[in-house]
Amino acid sequence: MLDALRRNSSGWVAKILMGLLVISFAVWGVNDVFTGNSSTSVAEVGGEPISVDQYQRAVENEIRSFSQRLGQPLTRAQAHQYGIDSAALAQLIGLAALDIGASETGLTTSDDNVARNITSDPALTGTFGKFDRQVFDQTLQQMGVSEKAFIADRRKFLVRKQLNDALQAGIEVPTTLLDAISTYQGETRVASYIIVPPDAVGAIADPDDETLEAYYKKAAIHFTTPETRSFSIMTLNPSDLAATITISDEQLKAGYEQRRGEFDVPEKRVVEQIPFSTMEAAKAADVRLKNGEPVEKIVSELGLEMKDVDLGNVTRQQMISPAVADAAFALKAGDYSEPVEGPLGPVILHVTVVSPGVPSTFEGVKDKLRAILASDAARSEVYDVQNSIEDARAGGSALEDIASKNNLKLVKFSGVTAEGLDLNNKKPDGLPDYKDLMTTVFASAQGEQVPPGDTGIGGYYWVRVDDVTPSTLKPLKDVRAEVVDLWKTETRKAKLEELAQSLVERGNKGETINKIAASIGRTALTSPDIKRSSQSDTFSRLAVTRLFAQPEGKFSYGPVGFGQSLLVMQVKEINDPKPDASSEEYKTAQGNLTEGLQTDLLVSLVTGFEKKLGTKLNTRLLDQLTKTDTGQ
Repeated sequence: MLDALRRNSSGWVAKILMGLLVISFAVWGVNDVFTGNSSTSVAEVGGEPISVDQYQRAVENEIRSFSQRLGQPLTRAQAHQYGIDSAALAQLIGLAALDIGASETGLTTSDDNVARNITSDPALTGTFGKFDRQVFDQTLQQMGVSEKAFIADRRKFLVRKQLNDALQAGIEVPTTLLDAISTYQGETRVASYIIVPPDAVGAIADPDDETLEAYYKKAAIHFTTPETRSFSIMTLNPSDLAATITISDEQLKAGYEQRRGEFDVPEKRVVEQIPFSTMEAAKAADVRLKNGEPVEKIVSELGLEMKDVDLGNVTRQQMISPAVADAAFALKAGDYSEPVEGPLGPVILHVTVVSPGVPSTFEGVKDKLRAILASDAARSEVYDVQNSIEDARAGGSALEDIASKNNLKLVKFSGVTAEGLDLNNKKPDGLPDYKDLMTTVFASAQGEQVPPGDTGIGGYYWVRVDDVTPSTLKPLKDVRAEVVDLWKTETRKAKLEELAQSLVERGNKGETINKIAASIGRTALTSPDIKRSSQSDTFSRLAVTRLFAQPEGKFSYGPVGFGQSLLVMQVKEINDPKPDASSEEYKTAQGNLTEGLQTDLLVSLVTGFEKKLGTKLNTRLLDQLTKTDTGQ
């Protein structure tokens, strides 16, 4: 989450800082380790520790990000196989080295700058696009960090950004390099070509029995029914218990008194919060405001606009701190506060509109409250029911009996593959998307008692493998026609490749493309200008790549962009354009090269810091954490 917030707050700089520092992993020395059990740090950079909590949080963030890119959740064991835990540690080490290096340069940033950065962070805004205290608190809770730690981390990030900006200021790409790349990318070619269709090789006769039998064994995977399993799933979620829980009127009234603040419409105020770097500056502005000086002038002198200080229509809980909230909610509409010391520096508050709160009534919320209390009670009861189910399973009770006793659903699925599909490649109706469900099913023996899984919504599920149908190779007599068709397709493809190769050889020996085309009953065609990045139904990417690999006059071949035909191509013209500094392609190349140089400089700086500071890895602790995560 911290990484995501940094990315949102500073565009490409954050992407470089948070992503490309993985390259620094290569800098670590294999002997630069410590193995003592007493340390709670997974690594040290320049003597500064990286804690287990930092490491675990970074690994979780990387797993979450990687899972989103894959479109499916990753287990810790899979993450370890991908090297995600190593990449997360690399980023922490690179960032730590950069922080220490930046500190040694004397760089810092003001409280005012940190405050502006946080309150303008898109990831911390509410419905109306303004900083939302509630969103901020929820973010801190999700990250598992305190407000103090969050602010300290953001301060470090802004210092890193200063160092990065200074490092990369004024970088220019050499014109010679840009011109060469522009010419390379802008080069076009014209090809004379022949489309050679599959039927150019004539009819393919059926194979004899010996050939067919050999091909059937070689291509067995195409004629094999995958292993399937039949299994039963019993699910226990809080919603299954909520309907059975009775909430008395006394409980409702007590719950209302405890929670009425959740139902009351809170007082809101439209607040402007003017930040200052020092209390002296805030006091001076306070005097000017009391003398009638326009607030717009003071805000402008701070380098801000009025929209930058507008917090919107906020509740007391949405303010950044209790002290600031108390000051704002003590004002009348139109009043300015005295200077207030906030967590991000001194501020002066201005309330423009006051919207009084509206208290709730018991009768108005009791139905909604009843559902909430029942749901809360159900969440508490789920664990007890789960324990009783485990006791029953240990005692030999069948899932059918347990489901009946606890009024739970037991659903059976038949003939499901490891991918969660039936033999028609369709997902069975009602099959849940529980994490690791199919992995568990295919890792368990028939009838084995499997530990309960997590439904992802506060509940549990139990799965039992009822039947296993092994993968089987279909008898040749049942799939003979399919085997013959596939053999003919592969044979035709191979013969077409041989024909195309022979035509290319004839062309490269001096035969004209028109003569070659006539020999197979085809007509030679001429292409429009083709760039290296071109692709069409006629010219596939592979064909274009092969075309650009040949000198003028030479032949090559490749697949068409759509269909089974092949192209036999001759390079007819090569056109090298003069670099055009005003073109979009030239400007794009310039931007890409500039960013590449900036990245190289940053990585070189981090590498230098790491070498200077020294990095130590607690290999024993890292091994223990890895074994715990992967179940080794």
